[in-house]
Amino acid sequence: MAAPPTALWHFRSAYLPDHLPSMSEVAEWLTSEDTGQVFLLLLVGAGFVAWLQLVIAIALEAVARLRGATVPRLPGFAWAHRIAAALVLCVLTGTAAEAAEPTGDGTPSTHVVIPGDSLTKIAAGELGSAARYQEIYDLNRGARQPDGRSLQNPGLLRPGWVLRLPHDSDCEEVVVRPGQTLTQIAREQLSDARRYREIFDLNRERPQPTGHRLDDPDAIHPGDVLRIPRPPKPAAGGGGAPSAAVFVRGPESCQTTEPPAPPPVPVQPPKPPDVRTPAPLSTAMTPAVEDGSSIALTSVGGVLAAGLLTLLAVRLRRAQRRRRPGYRIRPREPGPLEQALHAAAQPATVGDLDLALRTFAGHHKGDLPRLRAVKIDSEGIRLQLTEASEPSEPFVESGPAEWKLNPSASLDGDDVPPPYPALVSLGHTMNRDLVLIDLREAGVVTLAGGRDAIEAVVLAMAWDLAAAPWAARTRVTLVAVGRMSAERHPGRIRYAAGWDEAIAGLEPQPNRPQVLLSAIPLSEDVTQRLLQCGPDAVVAAHHPDVLLPGAWCLDVRGPRTAVEDLGVDVELQRLSPEQLDELVAALADADDPVEVVADEYRNVPPEESGVPEPLAARGPTVSVRPRPLTPAAPSLLLLGPVRLVGADPQAVEGKKLNRLTELAASLSLDPGVTADEISRRLGTDAQPWSAATRQGYISRLRTWLGRDENDELYVPNVDARHGGYRMAGSFTSDWQAFRDLAQRGLAERECVVEHLQEALELVRGTPFANVPPGRYAWSSWLQREMLDAIVDVAHTLADACQKAGDLVAARRATMRGLLAEPLSELLYRDLLRIEYRAGNHTGVRETADKLTVLAVSLDVELDEETTALVGVLLARRP
Repeated sequence: MAAPPTALWHFRSAYLPDHLPSMSEVAEWLTSEDTGQVFLLLLVGAGFVAWLQLVIAIALEAVARLRGATVPRLPGFAWAHRIAAALVLCVLTGTAAEAAEPTGDGTPSTHVVIPGDSLTKIAAGELGSAARYQEIYDLNRGARQPDGRSLQNPGLLRPGWVLRLPHDSDCEEVVVRPGQTLTQIAREQLSDARRYREIFDLNRERPQPTGHRLDDPDAIHPGDVLRIPRPPKPAAGGGGAPSAAVFVRGPESCQTTEPPAPPPVPVQPPKPPDVRTPAPLSTAMTPAVEDGSSIALTSVGGVLAAGLLTLLAVRLRRAQRRRRPGYRIRPREPGPLEQALHAAAQPATVGDLDLALRTFAGHHKGDLPRLRAVKIDSEGIRLQLTEASEPSEPFVESGPAEWKLNPSASLDGDDVPPPYPALVSLGHTMNRDLVLIDLREAGVVTLAGGRDAIEAVVLAMAWDLAAAPWAARTRVTLVAVGRMSAERHPGRIRYAAGWDEAIAGLEPQPNRPQVLLSAIPLSEDVTQRLLQCGPDAVVAAHHPDVLLPGAWCLDVRGPRTAVEDLGVDVELQRLSPEQLDELVAALADADDPVEVVADEYRNVPPEESGVPEPLAARGPTVSVRPRPLTPAAPSLLLLGPVRLVGADPQAVEGKKLNRLTELAASLSLDPGVTADEISRRLGTDAQPWSAATRQGYISRLRTWLGRDENDELYVPNVDARHGGYRMAGSFTSDWQAFRDLAQRGLAERECVVEHLQEALELVRGTPFANVPPGRYAWSSWLQREMLDAIVDVAHTLADACQKAGDLVAARRATMRGLLAEPLSELLYRDLLRIEYRAGNHTGVRETADKLTVLAVSLDVELDEETTALVGVLLARRP
């Protein structure tokens, strides 16, 4: 930095006079023709000023970096600040590189952060396990880095930082808890109580924080710090089939001061403990994942979420189809798991993946390529193959051995069997990309960690396979875990108490993969027996004394797992015990729901029993007075596609019309709703509407609808007496009119037909028929009530018309009800009886055929009552 001013002073005679000029000489220089001396002087002056700015900028940059503070920015110094920052960074980076040179023994003790690095990635590469990221973080937290900053957030690293690495010891340390023994610690940490002697030999005569030395295996004290042999690094890789799995003794780890005791007898799978006992990798990680609770809600993948919601919906549909007239299924408050499922579900993406794979299988010629993994990200669906192959529709090549779904391709594989039926969700990357693997390609997957963590991962895999559309024919066997899961979904999941029962129950069938998911480890004997049975895939607990060459090994103890064969860190998908309990309870409620009498519909007649008597058709009982479809005043139409009529749609922006309509529906159907509830309903739980957005939409809706005939606002301001937001009483909806007519018809028997016919004329289709996915979720319970009410009204009207001999009106009532709820077996049975009474045997046959097609398309069985009625009516002609 001193070179420029030194050079300027040395050559000063070229641009400075040899004496101090007078005023007249200065004036002469400025007015006479320049010989170049004045220009050179100005140029040197400008250069000196620039040099001075750069010196100041470098000084400020260096001081700020060393202090970890923000660099002050001076006016007019922008160019100098940029150059100074670059120079300081180069110096610091060079210093970092020198500091990171390997030590004399060739083992690096530091790591220089490069773009794209993360603590889990560094831990996996330098220490052999991504789960050890916490050690790196604890060792470097708060330490000043070359740029003046320090590591405060484990998720925020900056290129050029130098991270110290922990000594790569072959041991972990645990703190003894009150009441623990060496055998308990061996069982928790090493999954084998018989290995307590290894722990004792490793810690013999070591000074303890409690002031004594360990010289007796029965004399350990709370607070003692014991070294635990860490399992050898699992072998990386995938693609190994079960036939390639061979047990070998792992290398001895943790050198002891004395020779270790002889190895125990050949390892047998440990019995599942009666009580869940966490086995943390280290005390720092204990609260992170061992119970699965802290990360469970964020680790449910879109496939599992969509599958479980579909499963619950199918069972609830089945319960609704069996509902008695005039009754309601008691609603169940969704728990944390169900709320998380709704947030994570990606039904459209799951459907696209299933149909895309089927379409590919239908178009591909020859053997299917081996699929390693599937990644679903913001750019679409990608397949990662084990080796490069020519893509077939609907996929295009996007990289080496990688295909991407062509978004414009036609998906026409509905009738093609799924080509990869053992595809299962593994978890999410740091970018929230969902990763799936083909278990048949992996062959054997072992899970290293505590029992609770392993069970959480295994159960998530089981339910993922049980709910995925491409795994409909895959048979999942849970070993020593998941008895309640198997009881709730016996069609897809089987339970076995141990390996003997699991192997005995294997039934190899063509095109029906067998997948074993176990919370206990394999043994050599079990492996040999499995080789003979030939299951398609095995997932089991990892045992520290044995290795399975060719198997994938996943460490489930940390918040993220390094999947070395895929080259990614994944937050594994898990189901905690609390979530599993909620799921099992929800399925139990759906299988055996509680029915309660609906007060408004208690006069709905029960269903007719027996074979109906033929009846001669008579004239119409009453004429229907159709209501105007478009009222003059603003009104909400919900019994079909949602529309807000009576207000000029051109008066609002097109992109706001749907949101304003939903806002009006929320205020109308749930009067008194609070501001926070509006924000969550119209936004999301994660990103609710801001106060400004909410108030803007409310004001816009108020302006759009205007005032009623009494000069009252349709969207009044918040009333202190009533609280919350609501629509004015003059704002109506077809649902409100339907309820009023239904109540009057059910209460006044002499007007039952007239009122109920008028109510059914309001039905234009399934309520909320045109609502896009994700919208109006707050009204799901109300949509169910609308369907039940329409079915009850249609059934009551059909019953009254049949008793009056008006079979045409009875048929019209059932058809109108089926327009809203096409899955109602009650209305189909009513229609069967109507056609039979009318002597329309062809109509009976056509109705029975529609029911059969409906059951097949939904993959459900018809009620016994429906099947019996169809059989009787088809066998007997009226």
